[in-house]
Amino acid sequence: MKPAARLALLLAAAGALTLARAEDVLFMTNGVKRVGTVVAFDGRAFRLQVALARPAGVSADSPAPMATVSVPRAEVEHIEFAPDPARDQFLKAATSAQIDRVAALWNRQRPLASVPRSPAARIGITYADLLLQSGKPADAATALALCREIEAAAWSPEDKAAAGRGRLRAMIATGDAKSAVTEAIELARTAEDPSILIEAKFILARAADESLRKLVADNPRWQDDPIVIPEHARLLNEALDNYLYPALFFGSDNAAASRGLAAAADIYRFVGDTPLALETTRDILTFYPGTPAAKSATTYLATLTPEQQKQDYEKDARDEARATGDAAK
Repeated sequence: MKPAARLALLLAAAGALTLARAEDVLFMTNGVKRVGTVVAFDGRAFRLQVALARPAGVSADSPAPMATVSVPRAEVEHIEFAPDPARDQFLKAATSAQIDRVAALWNRQRPLASVPRSPAARIGITYADLLLQSGKPADAATALALCREIEAAAWSPEDKAAAGRGRLRAMIATGDAKSAVTEAIELARTAEDPSILIEAKFILARAADESLRKLVADNPRWQDDPIVIPEHARLLNEALDNYLYPALFFGSDNAAASRGLAAAADIYRFVGDTPLALETTRDILTFYPGTPAAKSATTYLATLTPEQQKQDYEKDARDEARATGDAAK
């Protein structure tokens, strides 16, 4: 066989494989495989769109006729859903401006949320995240109901955990902070999933942060009150410990770590500790440059005077350690 012919054959085979991967595969309990696109599921049967043979005389280049058949759920052992890189990329980059498209995608996939290996739960979680970004109470309520639904239905532990994190955020957004904090306390004590624990600690940090700000508002001369001073210190340390928790595991969750550092920098600014706010901001830019927190960090740095920007606790500590070491020699 000539090289050109062999290359053409290999390309054709590769194209056939690509087409095969573009379809869902239903593995039946009788050992048969059925190939097509799952378009619906009502709990009892899947609706599978399949390609039919072209009628005689119809060009092979023309689209194959399609039909939709019903496949009983009891006869399906499992499904391998076709990968969809374009969909996955869209979901990864989706913004609030595209929420209607994500909602439409979720509504199509929603019946499949409990089906193993289905992408439905991930789509729903993305939709819930976008709803929470709007800041609207009605959207937060919708996100809360959605996260609860996915948490109950999802087959994947990862999807259940993501829905659980979303549910905690939605509880805060709907004004049910008390219940969210109560649950966060229990989760912080018992959670084995690091992502759930991180979200619980962030909620506890938010609660301590808000209590600290209220304490200062109610006691403007708190520095002179021996009863308020220790409570101020307790709330500040509790908020910082929980905000900084995910940053202890560098590389594990950049979004959570940078979010916590940004909140810590904000609380440092609130208590007037500009040098520590500056150090924390520098950490965000150093370790998490591609995150939304980095944009806020850059904005904050622009508000500081050149003199303030010269402050460097870490450099001062290194210089002091070096001077101490030299003196001891």
